[in-house]
Amino acid sequence: MFNARIALILAGLTFATWETIDIFWISFPAAAAVFAALFLSGTIWLWRRDSVRAAMALMLLFAFEAAVAPTLRAMTVTKVADLTLALTGIALAMTVVVIRRRTRASQPISA
Repeated sequence: MFNARIALILAGLTFATWETIDIFWISFPAAAAVFAALFLSGTIWLWRRDSVRAAMALMLLFAFEAAVAPTLRAMTVTKVADLTLALTGIALAMTVVVIRRRTRASQPISA
């Protein structure tokens, strides 16, 4: 069974790992360290609280990564992988938000 929340958590962990490895490869390692911490904290937040805000925060981080991917000084394969994973993360975050909103709206209101 496909669970968008678990897939989003895995995508967030993948980017956190990717950014952690980038600390040792890029010319400005502090930026990679900050984004690794942001991805990890957003993923843990989503895992622990299962909130829409956590999914939206991860979606913003994925959107930033998607916007930056074409400007990377790396091989084309790396740029494509970065962009693909970022777009997948955006789609998963949107799916999690829509599912949460629909299930919340369909619950009966008790008096």
